[in-house]
Amino acid sequence: MTYLTLRRPVATPFRLFNTPFTFHRPLTVTGAYKWKPSADITETDDSYEIRAELPGVSKDDVHISVKDNLLFIKGEKRQENEDESKKYKRIERRYGTFERNFTLPPNVDADNINAKFNDGVLTLSIPKPEEVKPKEIPITTETVVDVAEEK
Repeated sequence: MTYLTLRRPVATPFRLFNTPFTFHRPLTVTGAYKWKPSADITETDDSYEIRAELPGVSKDDVHISVKDNLLFIKGEKRQENEDESKKYKRIERRYGTFERNFTLPPNVDADNINAKFNDGVLTLSIPKPEEVKPKEIPITTETVVDVAEEK
């Protein structure tokens, strides 16, 4: 059986004691915040489908690639210009670069992956190879001729 696998790195430990109105996010090596868009994976007889939520991300800031049987969704959510007259007490919306990786089943034709972006949702349709698609086997019936009916 063939599967589409989600690659998820280990989450950071969560903190129990936070001061009011503070929110701790893990920093990357470069000092920028990382975030991961949520994704759903579904399967039909003919294809796999990945739907990733990318609210506030422009289509031009999303890049999809396949290498060594890994599907990469990379991009950046740009932060809005902050209003200097406002004193922010808490910012929970995530900004910065993101990346999601998915291990593809063997023999997937990467050239036929279809990507659509609509209302902040990226939909990738990944066709299954012919050898893993279910095959319908016809059922035949044998009619038994009754000798009494022939006479």
